Amino acid sequence: MKKRIIISGGGIAGLTAAKLLHNMGHEIIVIDKGKQFNKAGFLVSLKSFGVEIMDELGLKRHLIAESTPSELMHWLDANGGMIRNISYKEVNKNTSQSILITRGGLHNVLYEDIRDKVEILFNTTIDHLQQDAGKVHVTLSSGITAVADMVIVSEGLRSLTRSRYFPESRLEDFNLLYMGGRLVGKHSYSIGTVSTYLDVNKMLSVYPINSNEVAIQCYIYTTDELAKIHSNIKEILKDNFKSYSAEVRHLIDGITDSSQPFVDKMGMVYTPDLFNGNIVLLGDAGYCPTAMSGMGASLSIYGAKALAHFLSQSSNDISTSLVNYDKLMKPIIKKFQDNARNNARSFIPKSEADLSKFSQLFRTASDAEVSKMMTDQLFLTAEQRKFIVN
Repeated sequence: MKKRIIISGGGIAGLTAAKLLHNMGHEIIVIDKGKQFNKAGFLVSLKSFGVEIMDELGLKRHLIAESTPSELMHWLDANGGMIRNISYKEVNKNTSQSILITRGGLHNVLYEDIRDKVEILFNTTIDHLQQDAGKVHVTLSSGITAVADMVIVSEGLRSLTRSRYFPESRLEDFNLLYMGGRLVGKHSYSIGTVSTYLDVNKMLSVYPINSNEVAIQCYIYTTDELAKIHSNIKEILKDNFKSYSAEVRHLIDGITDSSQPFVDKMGMVYTPDLFNGNIVLLGDAGYCPTAMSGMGASLSIYGAKALAHFLSQSSNDISTSLVNYDKLMKPIIKKFQDNARNNARSFIPKSEADLSKFSQLFRTASDAEVSKMMTDQLFLTAEQRKFIVN
């Protein structure tokens, strides 16, 4: 039963949903606030079921072509001393392949696959939604009005549509500044080796992309408001890493002086229900687990497939589909949000004592124990993988 579905937000969750629902024969319109498609984005590690779903969609080889080399992980202290050295192959031996890729690269693979198959309206947002008799009447910022069977809201962490039509939802400040950027220039880091510096209230990772380019990501604990952070980001970064090696300081200076790093505060989204009538939340708009979960992109992709799965089971009964989607996703969301809190406590400790304790544990554990520590949290149950609602 062909439905007309409007997807607000053409990011990873929105475009994955667009592909799946288009393949099912539905009429899809994607709207996005961006003036045009932008491939920019920080690095993400697509893991486990996220990779598997992209493989099912025939897109895994394109992701690998866009990926960043990743063979070894060096875990270092603030002085550059080795805490732990472990291979990605060792870490991932008990799970499916992980792919290190820029968010923009993942986004681009989805966009290139779907752009000629569905209607995509850029520089467009939702002005107003009204529901009546199982239909959603949509007024867009362009003045266009449309009637849809369902509206999927995948606008990201700071979704305005969620704020308007899910008034009981809330956005919790995770008190972590995130910065991601790329810098062109010679460096001494080994290609394929990710170097992560562990420290009190902060963590810094350096990803060599090639001999002349690196990507940098850092997390810094802060209770400052986002506006204050944006106005002082250069000083914040330089101050937090002023005691690090000359090369690290050079990279930080380069990012702040000559590029446009992505800067945001991480947050978690809580909603009593993922749907309101025939309006449904997807991806970070509905359940952002923060980057500290390690599964943000994969969870967005999984959510899109879960939603498409339940619509395929009850295509003439959207209400039942959304109830089942909500029931399936809630315990999964809690799991990955809990993972994020645990990871933040471990990898961004609040004191020297906690840092020393975790570093010692990480240093002395066997490779199998480290692999278990880093991958046990990635799994879904057999029922969840098959979208079975208990």
